[in-house]
Amino acid sequence: MAGADRISALPEETMVSILSLLPIADAVRTSVLSHSWRHLWTLLPGFHADLNPRSGPIRRPENVDRILSSLRGPIRHFSLNCSLLGSQPLYLQHFLDLIFQKEGLCILSLQCSGLLARVQLPYFYSLGNLDLSWIIISLPSDFCGFKQLTSLKLHCVDISQQDIQSLIDGSKKLTSIQLCIRHYKQPLSLTFNCPLLRYLRFNFRDEDVQGRIVSAPCLESTHVTACTVRYIPRLEDLVSVGAASLKFMADIAHVSHLSLNFCLLMCLSRVDVPCTLQNHFRQLKCLKLIGEMCCTDRRMYKVLCCLLRSMPFLERLELQRTFGI
Repeated sequence: MAGADRISALPEETMVSILSLLPIADAVRTSVLSHSWRHLWTLLPGFHADLNPRSGPIRRPENVDRILSSLRGPIRHFSLNCSLLGSQPLYLQHFLDLIFQKEGLCILSLQCSGLLARVQLPYFYSLGNLDLSWIIISLPSDFCGFKQLTSLKLHCVDISQQDIQSLIDGSKKLTSIQLCIRHYKQPLSLTFNCPLLRYLRFNFRDEDVQGRIVSAPCLESTHVTACTVRYIPRLEDLVSVGAASLKFMADIAHVSHLSLNFCLLMCLSRVDVPCTLQNHFRQLKCLKLIGEMCCTDRRMYKVLCCLLRSMPFLERLELQRTFGI
């Protein structure tokens, strides 16, 4: 039939699935196509928004507020990129509270820059993936972990020792953890007791961050870095990070894939790397070294040789040059 509207004849769930593949602004525009499409976009399970004046039509927090308020079903996923200026930090907490009221959130990604936003993370019962950056985070006083959380990524966040430890300890289904925490007032010492953890990315920064793995029997891949923001790091910082990272590496001796940056090698070169390290990493298959330069002095070269001797079954060595951490 020539004039038949075959798309509108599709089941409602199929049309909503098609709309979910569009940018949210385009999905909303479909409401003008016909009467049957007017409110179809309000059944979307979530969306991505970019609060950047140059990025697209969804540039103001008021627009995000209207869309979130209009969605009728549970919000399964929400992703937001924004440069927090003016009153926008207040909107961020409002967005989280509104999503919490609608229930069902599984994926949350907040990528912020500029002014740090202070938010209290609601207890999302179904949350499985959490990705936050450049945010000051606090948790409810009765927080006991996200029971369904499998992936945790925190980058450049401000979070208390108690809250981050509660988040890790209470989320027993975690399989991936990526932590690069830089904004905090007190030294941070974390322990990992994660029975299902397979991937861990951990960043040592000066003398303020330490980590210890209590139990992670499924851990397969680990990425360990050291971050020094000074052009000429203080010797005591290098020694402190080197000692802490050496203990941490003893905890991950059973992994099959290991990534290190050359800042970490520099820190290790300032401590006495024991000869017993030769008995470590007997299951390691792949070693990846990341950074600008391999070995800047004899000490770093010795550490690298000691590491390689501790990996008798190593099959692959990768060198990756980067301009960042």
